[in-house]
Amino acid sequence: MQRFIFMTALASSIACPDVMAQQFLSPTTLRQAQSTAWQAYADISAWAAYDAIPVEEFGGKWGEGYAPRSGRNVFLQRNRVSLGVEKEGWRIGVEYRQEGSLDASRDTVDFYHLYQQRQLPDTARSFDLDARFHLWSASGLRVSRTFTLDQTALAGLQVRVSGALYGSLRNRDTKLGGSTSYQGSGAYGFDAQSLDSDTRYRYPFMPEAAQASSGGSVSVALQLPLDARWTANVAIDDLWSRLRWSNLPTVQKNINSEVATTDQNGYVNYQPLLTGQNSLISKTGTIGATRSASLTYRQDQWSAKLGVDRIAATTIPSVALTYQSALGAFMAGYESRFNTVGLGYGIGPFHVQLRTNKWSVSQASSLGLNAGVQYAF
Repeated sequence: MQRFIFMTALASSIACPDVMAQQFLSPTTLRQAQSTAWQAYADISAWAAYDAIPVEEFGGKWGEGYAPRSGRNVFLQRNRVSLGVEKEGWRIGVEYRQEGSLDASRDTVDFYHLYQQRQLPDTARSFDLDARFHLWSASGLRVSRTFTLDQTALAGLQVRVSGALYGSLRNRDTKLGGSTSYQGSGAYGFDAQSLDSDTRYRYPFMPEAAQASSGGSVSVALQLPLDARWTANVAIDDLWSRLRWSNLPTVQKNINSEVATTDQNGYVNYQPLLTGQNSLISKTGTIGATRSASLTYRQDQWSAKLGVDRIAATTIPSVALTYQSALGAFMAGYESRFNTVGLGYGIGPFHVQLRTNKWSVSQASSLGLNAGVQYAF
């Protein structure tokens, strides 16, 4: 019974490592998009940050480094690969995105940890179950335009507007709620519900039906020079978005079970009850906006940046320092939400950035990589 609840809600999400280009190591500005020469670009980023466990432990036994937060625990992963060309403020390219998030209560992750470790609570205990897992991935075309306002009170303000169209979307959504209680002597009782949809599911007795999916989003970024030294940046990724699926396989399950009870005569009476429904549905959703803001100060070869990202209801403050030398640009940064340190280097058209919260990758609960190249021809 434990496996029914938690393998549905949790275990599959390790298969979708994802990315966010966080503020404290952002290597580009909107001004780079104003080149009058043709430029080719390619970027790749990968990022994962977990509250309770190291990244490598998610698909394992949760035996190493288990340290959940006292309240809600989040598991965030993002990946993006993009390539294309740009000229005079126009950019056109293709991209692949993969984004996943899991938000769960402390009781939920504690129960799953015990299950993965094949352990029982030391004493009788109740667990309030509450988790939401969301995963989607898609590839498509993105077009953007950057322009500068010169004849207004906001002279120098640069604005980038971009739009993307996606096809063949993958979707995985799981909601889990209810409760379970450990009654001692190895006995559990359940009163829980889950609702799960997955484009890859094929259920028994479900009629064959062709799936269709599509999506799109619009993003906006602003850059405003405040004076010769200070610059402000604001960006909203997926400010507007819409994702659609038809004939999406969905399963609803309810479990109400007292694993072991006694009847009026004192005899053991097992009462497991599992009910549910398989169905094909049409679904419309959104990506969810990612917001970021930063303030940069430049002095000679040095620049310092204070920034904050907001993703999946999680706020990530950060600070970064960059030194520009004849040997290239050296960057270092820190974000306080997952206690991550980042180091980066850029020279000519190439940049690379790494970040982690542990020197040992196997123990890190936050890992990230950004790399890119931009070549004029």
